[in-house]
Order: sequence, then C-alpha cells, then structure tokens
Amino acid sequence: MKFSLAFFLFVLVSLSELKAQDYQFAQFYALPLYYNPAFAGANLNSRITFGYRNQWAGLQGWKGWIASFDWHLKKASSGIGIQISKNSIDRIGYEHSSGILQYSYRGKLKKDIRVSSGIGIGFGQVSWNSGNNIFGDQLEIDPVRPKSIDPFANKAISAGYFDLQVGFLVYSQKWWASVSGLHPHSPSFDIGYQNIVDPRINLSGGYRFELKKPVDYKDQIIPRSITPAILLRSQGSASQLDLGVYLHYVPFVAGVWYRGIPTPVKGTKSLNQDALTLLVGIKQNNLSIGYSYDVNLSGLVGLLRGSHELTLTYEFNTKYLSLKGMKQSKALPCPSF
Repeated sequence: MKFSLAFFLFVLVSLSELKAQDYQFAQFYALPLYYNPAFAGANLNSRITFGYRNQWAGLQGWKGWIASFDWHLKKASSGIGIQISKNSIDRIGYEHSSGILQYSYRGKLKKDIRVSSGIGIGFGQVSWNSGNNIFGDQLEIDPVRPKSIDPFANKAISAGYFDLQVGFLVYSQKWWASVSGLHPHSPSFDIGYQNIVDPRINLSGGYRFELKKPVDYKDQIIPRSITPAILLRSQGSASQLDLGVYLHYVPFVAGVWYRGIPTPVKGTKSLNQDALTLLVGIKQNNLSIGYSYDVNLSGLVGLLRGSHELTLTYEFNTKYLSLKGMKQSKALPCPSF
C-alpha cells in the first residue's frame, strides 16, 4: 500500500513536471551544454560528455541520459556543439528525445576577461504510450473492467516541435557568470492535449579559489582548488536554486550541493526544498568520472528514495588539435564535473 501511494504521488508530480519543466541533472557543471549554448567550445579542449540520471530509483521513476561533443575553432574564435538526450518514465509510457546543434562566438572584453554568446537550434520529440496506464473506469470494484473505454486508453501518440536556445557567458581564469534562455518561443505539441513548453531561464556562476600552488601530477600541472558555484533556474511557475561547493584535490574530486529555495511553501509550514547532493569523482589524464547521490529533502522524503547520477567526460589534448604556432587562449575555470 505504501508503494502504491508513493507511485501515485510520483505520477501526479511527474505529470505536472511534464507540462512545466525540463529534465534536470544534479551535476550541471559537468554538462554545461545542456544549460547554455555559449559553453560550446569554451573549454578549448574538444570534449565528449555523457550523463545518466535515475531519479527516485526506488519507484522505477524518471530516467534520462544526455551525450554531447563540442570543439573549439581557434581561427574563427568560435565553438560548435552537438547534443542529444532522452528521458522517460516507463511506468506511464512517457518518453522525450531531443537533438540540438549549437554555435558560440567568443571575444575579449578586457585583457583577462572573455565573453561568449551562443545559439542552439534543434528538434524535440515527445511520445506517450498509454498501454501500461490504469484509467479511472478500471478501478471499479464490481464489476472489474479489464479494459478501459477511455478515449486515451491503449494509444501510442507522438509529436515533435522545433526548439531554440540562446545564451551568454563571461569569464576569466578565476570566475564565470552565465545566463541562458531555452525554448524562448514557447513551442507546443499535441499528445492528446495541447502542451506548451514554457521558456526556461538559467543563471549560473562561480569563483575558483586556489588552495596552494599547482602540483606536478603525472607530468600534468594541475591546481588544487575549491570552487563555490550557484545555479538558479526558472521555468513556468517553478523556480529552483542549486548552491554548493566543489573541491579538487588531485586526482580526486568531492562536492556537496543544496537544491531548493528555503522559503515556506504557500499555505504550509514545510520548506520549498528538494535535495542534498553528494558528489565524488576522479580525474585521470583526460578522463573524468563523477558520481552523485541525491538525498531527498522534500515533503515526500518517507516515500521517495534518492536519485543516482553518473557523468563521464573525455577531453582531447588541445596541443594535438591546435594549429602550430597559434597562441593559446584562456580556458574556462568551471569545474570539469
């Protein structure tokens, strides 16, 4: 009974999020292209990233993955990114897929400050298969109706929409600030009812503090640092704050993040908070691996289990990709995961 109630609440929350919110990842700093097209190529090293998230794992809940590749075009002072993603809720037959092509242009604001503006265009596909759903007319005790006569029962519906992104980034070797707008044109699709994708605004930033002088680790000069960072995202009527700190002590990485807005929920005594994220990771040569676990802090803490997330990043060494004799540019100080 407890599991059934939990899943019922999960479905209600999920359906409300389908109408208002994009899928979210806890390790936003490891998947920068998902939040702002201006990050495409900003790292200078061309890279492949992959992220997988299993949200509310105990309920066989929302699962999603994302993969991207971006590279820096030195001569053109530009970057190009390609991103594909998919997320689904198998228990209710929901699935969302997307593909985005991104372009960014980078310039110099001052001697040590760079700016980057970006745009992304792509396509989204939403599908819903109601075959695994139980409708209201199937809950009658006497008689039990094996098949629903609801017009949406046992249907497979899909629809697509054109997508758009814009973003801006300013950074130095110590700090960065980012703002982006996703779905600014409010695209719509129809899967049995008209659904509008609300525009989403992302604001993020951080500052890297060097703990000691850089150390020589396996022929790589890598600093030991601590980086507090923040992400504020707003979509439709929902807003969420990610606030935390990331510690890099070669070759290990650790971090802790709070997600939510610690203000009272209207009409209740509970706080508007979501989760506490704990991160561990390791960086070996060009490969970075990060794992995080979300400890649920919401009002459903007794019903919903935590969420798992894994990220992988592989960076191609710039010296093998750059043209001989070209001057190195300033790299972005964001955490690698």
